[in-house]
Amino acid sequence: MGEPVKVFVGRLPRDITEDDFSALMGSQLGLVETILLKDKATGRGKGCGFAKFATIDQALGCVEAMNGAVTVSDTLGPLQVSVASGEAAKHGVPQETMATGQAKLFVGGLPKGADLAAVTDELNAVFSGYGEVTEVYVMNDRTGGCKGAAFVKMASTASANAAMQALHEQHTVTNGVSALEVKFAAARADNGPQAQPPQMFQQPAAHGAGGGMGLWPEAHHVPAKYGVPQQTMATSQAKLFVGGLPRGEDLAVVTDELNAVF
Repeated sequence: MGEPVKVFVGRLPRDITEDDFSALMGSQLGLVETILLKDKATGRGKGCGFAKFATIDQALGCVEAMNGAVTVSDTLGPLQVSVASGEAAKHGVPQETMATGQAKLFVGGLPKGADLAAVTDELNAVFSGYGEVTEVYVMNDRTGGCKGAAFVKMASTASANAAMQALHEQHTVTNGVSALEVKFAAARADNGPQAQPPQMFQQPAAHGAGGGMGLWPEAHHVPAKYGVPQQTMATSQAKLFVGGLPRGEDLAVVTDELNAVF
């Protein structure tokens, strides 16, 4: 058995015990270990922890079953459950296998010129053996026949990963001359016009104050004029600096905890 796959669990009550956390995760198939994160100084829970699973599919199954669907504290809301940062690279698998929700697979090695409807039906039947298939798109050539490749969209990434592991270079469809090539479809780049952030200017610090240059959107008078908060006028993504983090703490742990908090 390889090294377990780590899943992050956030929005836990700070007073939850290790036994309660273990019991909470115990219903999930393949659970190997639970780790409840605690403040080193006070011993109080940090409101999050990790659960380790024997396989990637079992880790993804836990995420899909619990994320946003299980609530321990009505005040905190549903649990935030995700595969921990860095697990994809650590286990030598594509990052896409660690995502949840629907997943699209590229399927190559299909018989060129074959009837589109026949190929579509066969792919639907083959991939349905590993989970729910939501869409099959077979690419066609100029004559209207199969071009040799297709896209199959599945309802869950765990199902898509299972299909890929079982079918890639191991299955041949009717009239095919080679085994299928099955892999996660590459994300399509958006080549459209990109939204531009507002022009910025530097606001000098008050007379006598040291340093402290501020960046503000151009036309900074607009919020006050219309009686709305300054923040509502900002556009595009925003980056925050976060200080006061514990020195020497594991990077993946801090990353996952900040993700849960924000």
